Amino acid sequence: MEKIKVLIVEDQLLIAEDIASRLEKHDLEIAGTCSSGEEAIASIEYIFPDLILMDINLSGTLDGIATAKAIQDKHDIPIIYLSELVDSKTVDRAKKTLPAAYLSKPFHEADLIRAIDLAFHNARARKQAIPSALNNFVFLRTDNQSYLKLAMEDILYLEADRAYCSLVCVKGVKYTLASSMSHVLNQLNSRDFMKVHRSFTVNINKITAFDGNLIKLGTLEVQMSKEFKNELMSRLKFIK
Repeated sequence: MEKIKVLIVEDQLLIAEDIASRLEKHDLEIAGTCSSGEEAIASIEYIFPDLILMDINLSGTLDGIATAKAIQDKHDIPIIYLSELVDSKTVDRAKKTLPAAYLSKPFHEADLIRAIDLAFHNARARKQAIPSALNNFVFLRTDNQSYLKLAMEDILYLEADRAYCSLVCVKGVKYTLASSMSHVLNQLNSRDFMKVHRSFTVNINKITAFDGNLIKLGTLEVQMSKEFKNELMSRLKFIK
């Protein structure tokens, strides 16, 4: 079963470690821990969490609510607030970011696990509820006012290069965007695309063969790293 990857944003180390320990007891994966909003925003680009636990009273220039808003501007990731602040002004600010839950500290472990489970379930159900016809294509911006219709099945893989992401398609066509790979994946919003390397995400429907740690997509090859291999293999069927 696929593990839920949780990012913990908490500026008090002992509390962050305690939360991580509680989650691991319930077979949840810790995608990472961040002590500031700025660090959390940067880490999203390569951690790809399924859910974020966000303290509100963070050190640094951004508090948890401002951090959540900045993340939501680019990513569709459910956020659960964990905070000692329960005053109406803070709660009203938090409501505007539409959090999956708001738990006051100290919280009960069972309440936290239940909130995570519901948030993950609802987020996945919401994505799967998108009409299937809309999942067949995407409009790719080519300049400020022009968009090109691109069939999802024509995308072979994504390749990240710092702040850029290339969509490598059939017939040797390649589109390079000034966006991170995580942002492009969020826009594609499809389970057909799986990350297989820090720099590569493949369309699993286009895989034609494996050769060690190489994934073949027709005449093209993509490197697969060990940390992503098991998750990919669990999605595919093999006859041995």
